[in-house]
Amino acid sequence: MKNNKMNNSISNKNQYININITKSAVKQILFLINLNSENKGIKLGIKKSGCAGFRYTMKLVQDTEIKNKTNDNYVLFSYEDILIIIKKKDRLCLDGIKIDFIKDNINEIFKFHNSKFQKFCGCGSSFSTDPE
Repeated sequence: MKNNKMNNSISNKNQYININITKSAVKQILFLINLNSENKGIKLGIKKSGCAGFRYTMKLVQDTEIKNKTNDNYVLFSYEDILIIIKKKDRLCLDGIKIDFIKDNINEIFKFHNSKFQKFCGCGSSFSTDPE
């Protein structure tokens, strides 16, 4: 595995995205990608959900899906050997995101945090883009 360290600010085709993925999250994402040779990276996004309005999404993507995403509606970039795909329309909500992977006894979870959004639902799984 190559070690292409990149800073937290990724620029691709004039698209600027500031993300931070913790070491534990990078390790877990790479582990999940390597479970299947068809997996090539992850897709990050937002989805209408929960009582606050939106939630973050992350899913593994395979080679065929990447080929379908190489158009003007998506931004593709690499972070610590992880290929990341996002929809351009989600870029503003993903800019400034921090992704962490937390193990607590038998529980394991990816946590998403973005300091731009301070309004969360009671359980913390969804957020609002409305200003306070």
